[in-house]
Amino acid sequence: MTLLQYIFFGAIQGITETLPISSSGHLVILGKIITIDEGNDLTFEIFLHFGSLIAIIIFYRKTLLELIKNFFGYLSNKDETKLTDYKYVWLLALASIPAGLIGVLFKDYIEKHLTNLLTAGIALLVTALVLFIISKIPKGNKEKSDMTWKDALFIGIIQAFAIIPGISRSGSTVSASLSRKLNIDNALKFSFLLFIPVALGAALLDIVKFIENPEINNLIIPYLAAGLTSIIFTLIALNIFINVIKKGKLSYFSIYCSCIGIFSIILSFIL
Repeated sequence: MTLLQYIFFGAIQGITETLPISSSGHLVILGKIITIDEGNDLTFEIFLHFGSLIAIIIFYRKTLLELIKNFFGYLSNKDETKLTDYKYVWLLALASIPAGLIGVLFKDYIEKHLTNLLTAGIALLVTALVLFIISKIPKGNKEKSDMTWKDALFIGIIQAFAIIPGISRSGSTVSASLSRKLNIDNALKFSFLLFIPVALGAALLDIVKFIENPEINNLIIPYLAAGLTSIIFTLIALNIFINVIKKGKLSYFSIYCSCIGIFSIILSFIL
């Protein structure tokens, strides 16, 4: 690929990772249209997701610092004012387990057998249906302090399905959070904070493959360009998503996923 194509993929990753329209599904579709070298596609995706990870850490930096401070503050002196954040960190850890287990056990199988246009298209239609349904249910008012381990585990199990290309991670976790009656602010925050351990875990699983890539020296500049682009567009898309969902327009993304899902299925019979 040319440098411009790497940057283009970085922009697509940033937009689709944050918006509930599935970054993995879009990368499968675009990967068939704009061919990526088979030996480099995995390491390339690591860079793209790592860019989104950095962007989300930047966006929620104050929340993260407060959670870390209060978590260890409660551990050290059992200050009851810090108990909510202490529990919240454990809820994030609990919700991360299902996706971690599925990633370790089935990642290779999914990459080999489910990373194709037909699967991505069908999964995008599933994402569209979930978004449509969740846009019609009454919104809840659960605050962070009201969350239970059942809420966290349910959200985590739903997130695990997002390892399938076409199932939106942000869409599935936000929808799961809203179905558990979390208010919109907390649904968004829990969803994107949950991306951090998942993305870090995925990067650690593939770091050896990345280091051993024989072409790595030639790819540093284009990968960094794509990663930086991913950071910028993730931040832009995150602000857009928050504004759209607060206005109750989640169904817009359902329409888009339906269209791109049908396109992917049709494309699977052509290519």
